[in-house]
Order: sequence, then structure tokens, then C-alpha cells
Amino acid sequence: MFDYAHLEALLAVEREGSFEGAARSLGVTSSVVSQRIKLLEERIGGVVINRQPPIKPTHIGIELCRHAELALILEDKIISANDCVPTAENHRKPIIKIVVNDDSLSSWFMDVFKMDAANNASYTFEVSIADQDYSIDELKFGSVLAAISINKTPVQGFGSRYLGMHVYRATASPEFMKRYFPEGVTLEALQRAPALRYSAQDDLQQQWIEQNFGKSIIHDTYILPSSPDFVEACLGNVAWGMSPSQMVDKYIESGELVELLPEKPLNKALYWHCSRMVSEPLKYFTQYVIEAAEKHLDQSERE
Repeated sequence: MFDYAHLEALLAVEREGSFEGAARSLGVTSSVVSQRIKLLEERIGGVVINRQPPIKPTHIGIELCRHAELALILEDKIISANDCVPTAENHRKPIIKIVVNDDSLSSWFMDVFKMDAANNASYTFEVSIADQDYSIDELKFGSVLAAISINKTPVQGFGSRYLGMHVYRATASPEFMKRYFPEGVTLEALQRAPALRYSAQDDLQQQWIEQNFGKSIIHDTYILPSSPDFVEACLGNVAWGMSPSQMVDKYIESGELVELLPEKPLNKALYWHCSRMVSEPLKYFTQYVIEAAEKHLDQSERE
């Protein structure tokens, strides 16, 4: 059996990124956190924290973090289900790590937290941002307990639920269109026109180009890791970009933005992946995810 205090110290270091931050969050000294981590390492006979910056758990440390989260969730469920067990004055809700792509977080996923809060949320969440095309790797590595992904097939130990289609539109301002596409949107014009990318992993622009022109091209790009700022950059004549329809449809309707190719969106199917170990405690949160997705995502190809 592991000592809960040792596991909570490890979780705090993972969450805060330092021994000092972990100590503040737990209300103890840094030396106490360090001692608890040392005792945990002696217990398992291995290193659980990489102490060179950036300070973060090792692979076995990450596995222990998820184990600790599961234990705290199940413990909280037992206490909550039994009125005869008094709740400690310093009781804190378990923190659950999940991965959401920034486009979803900026356009519809906040509704999930609002619904959860309105129904007396049992947990708090630590949200990491990862591209929906690559978030499955976070599940494989054991970094989180739930995620949004384009992958339909879940990794071992997880279940997946179809959420709907995230519709992406290629948009730019009318002024940008006149400057770079005076003769229409062609491969040659796209090579000259700067585009927006969220990160080095983001290739939605290339996917859209390949979908509509049958080949990829090399073009100038701005790296801009913010979905709301994608829209602002397009409105400000900086570049063209791929944005969720929920974020740009009103600007298309007002004429402030136009689609490069009208009614030629890029559709991405999204799935909610959740660890089977916490599927029961998170059943209401998962239901809120599904309800928000049904409200905001395209359901025309509902599986």
C-alpha cells in the first residue's frame, strides 16, 4: 500500500512544477514535500521526479500520479455516498487531469464546466491543451484520465463516445482576399498568401488545401497559439486561417470575414475518451460533455 501523503506530494509537484509550489498548495514546507517524495522513491525503488528543470514526474511517476488520482476519486465517492462519514473541514475536491484542444475550449467546451458547476461539481479539473489529432498520445502515455480526440478507437483501459463534427472554415478579411486572391483562390495564390498555424503540429491548413486541391504546398505561416487570436488576425488582415464555425459564422454573416471557398469546410470528427476506472464517478461530467457537443457540433453524421 502507498502512503496517501506521499502520493499527494507527488501529485502536487506534477501540478505545480516545483517543490516550492507543491509545498504552498499542500500547506507544508518544501523539505516536507522533498522528504515525502524521497520516502515514496524508497518504497518503489525508483526515481519518481526528474529534479532537473523542468521538474516533472518520470514515467513511473506519471503512472503513480494517475493511480493517486484514481484513489482520491474513489475515496471521495465512498465518503460522499455515506452520510455517516463526516467530511473533514479541510476536505478538497479531487483534481482530474484532462486534455482538450484549444478550438473546443474556446468555442464550446466551457459550457461543460458551466453545467458541471451549476450541478454542484464534485471535482475540479486541470486542463491541458493538445491538438485533437495528437491528444491520443497523452492517453497512451498515461498523462491524463480523459481527452478529446479525433481517434475513434480508444487506447486500452479507456472508452470513447462520439461527440460530433467540428466544422472548420477557411476565412480571411475582404481586404486580404483582394490583396492575395484578386483572381480567385488558386494553389499559386495560396503559396503567396500567409496562413495561420496554432503550432508546429497544426496542419489543418494543409488538410484543407489537400481536400480541395488534391496536393499540399509550401507557404508562409504565422505561428499563433490562440484560437481567439486566429479570428482577430483574420479580421485584422494579417493572414487566413482555419477556425471553428462557432467562432467565425457571425463574422461571415456580417461580411467582416469571407470563406476562401464558400461552403467548403474541413470537418473533424471528435470523440470523448475517458478512463474506464473513472467512468462511473465521471458519468455526469461525461453527460455534460455529450450535451454540449450535441448543442454546438454538427450532428448531421451522427454515429
